[in-house]
Amino acid sequence: MSFTAQMTNRAWGALAVLVAIILLAATGAFAGYTMLQAKWIELDARQTEFANLTRRPRPAPTAVKEAAISVNPFLSEENFALSANALQKRIVSLIEETGGKLVTVGVDPPVAGDAELARRVSIQVAAELTTDGLQKVLYELESEPPFLFIETMSATVSEARDPSAKADPQAAQRLNVTMNVIGYRRKASR
Repeated sequence: MSFTAQMTNRAWGALAVLVAIILLAATGAFAGYTMLQAKWIELDARQTEFANLTRRPRPAPTAVKEAAISVNPFLSEENFALSANALQKRIVSLIEETGGKLVTVGVDPPVAGDAELARRVSIQVAAELTTDGLQKVLYELESEPPFLFIETMSATVSEARDPSAKADPQAAQRLNVTMNVIGYRRKASR
């Protein structure tokens, strides 16, 4: 083979490689442009959806939201003694409504010297309740106004005093429950 024939073969080979590179680059550019067009279409759809959402009228506030705003989270009585008495009555009635047996109930004295802590009303309760009764008491305490908080709580299974109750596995299991419930009075207006 002559020198010119080798050069011609090399030139054709280089030209074939160059054409392959150009075809790969063109295919890549076309694929990239197609993906870019798809992203533009997606972006346009999202912008249209956003524009439609911003033009949509806002819903009117519901009665539930308005009622939630008007809830008074504080104990309604102005002085400590009345607030503590109201809180005691509420807890005692909840325990009795659920079929529980109140053992003791007491009030912590107000904290002197700190205006914020003096607003706090704390009640200690000891009672015998069923599991369902305890669940109802806790739900009522923490879900209805005024807002009350269970600071500490302890529940232990009480021993059945009646021997026939021990033999009956269907008998409602009683719990000895002690808890510290707190609520807050509204700040005094100046």
